[in-house]
Amino acid sequence: EVVHALVPCLQSNFGNPSSTHELGRRAKAALDVAREQVGCLLGALPSSIVFLSGGTESINYVLKGLVTSQPHQRHIVTSVVEHVAVLATCQYLEEVHGFDITYVPVNDEGLVSADAVAAAVRPSTCVVTIMHANNEVGSIQPLAAISAAARARHAALINELADNLTYDPLLVHTDASQSVGKVLVRVDDLGVDFLTVAGHKLYAPKGVGALYIRPGTRPLAKLMHGAAHEHGLRAGTENIPYAVALGKACQLAQHALANGLSQRLLAHREHLLAKLTELLASQDVPLKVNGPADVELVLPNTLSISFQHVSANQLLHVIEDRVAASAGSACHSHATTASYVLQAMHVPLEFALGTLRLSAGKDTTADDIDRAAHVIAQGIATLMEK
Repeated sequence: EVVHALVPCLQSNFGNPSSTHELGRRAKAALDVAREQVGCLLGALPSSIVFLSGGTESINYVLKGLVTSQPHQRHIVTSVVEHVAVLATCQYLEEVHGFDITYVPVNDEGLVSADAVAAAVRPSTCVVTIMHANNEVGSIQPLAAISAAARARHAALINELADNLTYDPLLVHTDASQSVGKVLVRVDDLGVDFLTVAGHKLYAPKGVGALYIRPGTRPLAKLMHGAAHEHGLRAGTENIPYAVALGKACQLAQHALANGLSQRLLAHREHLLAKLTELLASQDVPLKVNGPADVELVLPNTLSISFQHVSANQLLHVIEDRVAASAGSACHSHATTASYVLQAMHVPLEFALGTLRLSAGKDTTADDIDRAAHVIAQGIATLMEK
């Protein structure tokens, strides 16, 4: 259905949405519908949605845009388990623009404490950026509590000051790339000013994403300069086919979530865990599930599982023609050391190096789960024989 929505934009509806002729008006209408579809999924106004190339650009836009912050307000609070797009951008801001970055730790389940975030906030803090759900272990962060606690702490600190400086209100950004389309994500429920969406995480093409910007939020420095596309926020002619595809994917995701998608994904996750536990018990291979024990606090489609004294990379090589999986996050599946996320969660090395990230999709069946579990178990048995 996403492809069917996209193709007409390549064949007939190929106008420039900034043009005033008929083809341009048709393209703009398609873009407007897509913006409304994305906003509807997030509980946001269409005018608050900016289309761009993906999650990484969205993150860069928000964080690098903070160079317009007050010169005495250049402190960022984030966590040690953020996506590398956040971590690398923070490092850039620190090294090039003199920002100060505080990295809040996580507990053994990969969860950030709202109290720890609030304690890290200073009068000089301009933004708190905490991912909604981790891309490796699936931990869902308590964003609503984090947002409220951080704002309250910042406001209280500012009220105590007597330096006659002007301080901007604290901003909150979340990278929701992993959670949008798998669980209900509403911007007002989370209390965020910015929210990042990556299209390919919910069946839109790779190379498209969206950024939610809360109405009334102070302007950020522009990442792209040029004409006044995307409400003047992101220069460059819009990618209409991919924006339309993302809009359609969001519409389908909203319908799927309303019809039990999260529950079906969770059933697959629990089935896979049970099957692997059963098969590996006979092989005397200890396993460990990474992330929250409470299924309400973990993405329903994601299972991060570690096998003691098993090389994840070797296992992937054995099963790669039958099971599509990754060692840790998909962005770093060729790593030969324990991921920084698992290290932050204090996962023992003998387990961490044997970690697979397994994800179910909307079309995954129970038979798929059974086959995958058997292939993985057989792969581990093959490695143990060597």
